[in-house]
Amino acid sequence: MDRAVAPNEAAVVRWLLEYAAVGDVAAYRRRPVEELRVLKGCDCGCSSLDFQPNAWGGAEIIADAFAIYSDGQQAGLILWGRDGEIALLEVYDCHPNASHRFPEISDLRSIAQGM
Repeated sequence: MDRAVAPNEAAVVRWLLEYAAVGDVAAYRRRPVEELRVLKGCDCGCSSLDFQPNAWGGAEIIADAFAIYSDGQQAGLILWGRDGEIALLEVYDCHPNASHRFPEISDLRSIAQGM
């Protein structure tokens, strides 16, 4: 898989950088999010997206948030970066299989907002 980031995926990444940043993310805003390429999805069926080869290698958490879906299920989102480049968007389960849905902006909550 090698494709352009979808508009809804780019919107979620932008939201994470704006409202859920962990520390200074200025370096990660230099490149437009719309230029990201999705190189790989996760084999487990979750909505995680790799934007770099070997996305986990040396990456650091740059944003952390939750998705709370209309049915009450929740997933966590962690945006990982390395050397000023966005590496990976991790979507993980808080409820079984909640990570298999890609969230909408309206589902997102920062850690400060709570679950």
